[in-house]
Amino acid sequence: MHHSTDLKPADGSTADSPTFAEKAARVLNQVAAHFTAIRPTELLEPDALLVSIGAESYNVCGRSLGSDSAHVSRTALSAAPERPDGITRGEYALHLRRAIGVEFAEPALTGGVR
Repeated sequence: MHHSTDLKPADGSTADSPTFAEKAARVLNQVAAHFTAIRPTELLEPDALLVSIGAESYNVCGRSLGSDSAHVSRTALSAAPERPDGITRGEYALHLRRAIGVEFAEPALTGGVR
């Protein structure tokens, strides 16, 4: 049963729509990029994951309070892998990328060092 207080996506999409799923995947990819670039060797705190997903959802959804960012945020959080104790931000970024099907290989050296 739906209630008048249920949140509904502002753009009319549902969690099953490709656009909605793409937004959640973009959020997780952006969070992974953030964790890779900012203090990747530090331990990942539980609040950092929540805050980062919320902030990136807001950005992905057009930086608007009337957007569907709350739904995208919840979807991204539910799709995010469990956070193992003692994992670094950089390591968790790899887990996030795997969860959305994006694997990054180590860069290959293509020539001698000068």
